[in-house]
Amino acid sequence: MQVVWDMLSDKKIWSLLGDVNRKLDEDVTRLMLIEMFSRLKIVEEENLALRVLLMEEELVDEKLYQLTRKAVKDFLKKKDSQRAQESEFFASSGVSFPQWVNFKLTGKFESNNDLQL
Repeated sequence: MQVVWDMLSDKKIWSLLGDVNRKLDEDVTRLMLIEMFSRLKIVEEENLALRVLLMEEELVDEKLYQLTRKAVKDFLKKKDSQRAQESEFFASSGVSFPQWVNFKLTGKFESNNDLQL
């Protein structure tokens, strides 16, 4: 099962996700979800460890921490709104989904007419 080994690198994962002509079967989807969940748990653990260290060492007080969290939350809301506008634009522009995926991954449009679902 070569796909298991493919899951070990980000490059392979992006390649799998970027190939809109390849159908993602349940095994691939399961492996990607396992990988994502594992990475999310690591980020959660690191985030909590850093927060505890910052608070315990009194490098950051609770008020500053909460203000920073609010600023980050506001920033992410704006970013999400921009992404929604971008998606709406592409959805109404006539750009095909495969071309949009290619643009998101490479930053450019290919004139390859083979990219159709």
